[in-house]
Amino acid sequence: MSTVYEIMTDRIVVKLETGVVPWRQPWGAIGFRAPLNVRGNYYRGLNVFLLACQGYRSRYWLTFRQATELGGHVRAGERSTPVVFWKWIEKEETSPETGEKCLS
Repeated sequence: MSTVYEIMTDRIVVKLETGVVPWRQPWGAIGFRAPLNVRGNYYRGLNVFLLACQGYRSRYWLTFRQATELGGHVRAGERSTPVVFWKWIEKEETSPETGEKCLS
C-alpha cells in the first residue's frame, strides 16, 4: 500500500508533467472554493490539495457509504480519492516536577 507521501508525490509529478503547477492552481483562481463533504464540513490541510488537484467542478465529496445512504450509487470502475483522516488527541501525562496530571 502506498504511503501518503508517495501518493502526494505521484499526484504532484503527474500535474507537473501536464504543465500544471498545482500549488498555483486553484488557490489563485478566481472563484476557488475549498472542497467540503456532503455534511458541510470543509476539508483541511493536505486534503484540500489532494481533492482540488482532481480537477472536478464540484466542490462536494462523499464516501461510498454516504452515496448509498443518500440513495445514490457509484458507477462501476470509478476510483476513489484518498484523504488523510486526522484529529487532535489530548494525552494525559504526569508532570515529573509536581506529580500532577496534565494534558499535553
